[in-house]
Order: sequence, then structure tokens, then C-alpha cells
Amino acid sequence: MKMKNDFSEGNKKRPTKRKLVYVRSLSEVPDFKSDDEIADWYQTHSTVLIQDQLEALPAKVGGRLRQRAASRARARDNTRKRPHTARSA
Repeated sequence: MKMKNDFSEGNKKRPTKRKLVYVRSLSEVPDFKSDDEIADWYQTHSTVLIQDQLEALPAKVGGRLRQRAASRARARDNTRKRPHTARSA
């Protein structure tokens, strides 16, 4: 007799949960050659313990996201520049 809720097949497809390695000093952070290497490393490592030692870099925005941000800024500026008119009752 087969059980109604047999999850054994589903468990084979589910990725195993990895434990994070907590980085305790800047010297433990390697030099990366590509964005893929960075992504792979951060899947298994956490820099939460050294956040105050890390350098903040400006974000680079390009492509469609830059266009969307610019159009939102223009729309926001246009609404601020419009004169307020009194509503007629």
C-alpha cells in the first residue's frame, strides 16, 4: 500500500541546505575574477561579522533601469513644478 503523501521523490529534487561560513576578517575574502565567482562565493559565505570593515562602493545603474529611474525622476519633478489650483465646489 502506497502512502498518500510520499515526499521521498520530492526530496531528491530539492537542493541541500548549505551552512554559511562566517568570514571573520578581510583577509579571508578572496580576489574575484568574475561576477560569477562572487555569486558562487556568497552562496556559501557571509560577511555580516565584518560589515563595518567593508568599503561601500557606489552602485552602477545602466540600461533599462537607468531609463526607468530617469523617467520617474522627471515625472516627480513635473508634479512638483505644477501650480496648485483651487478646486471649484
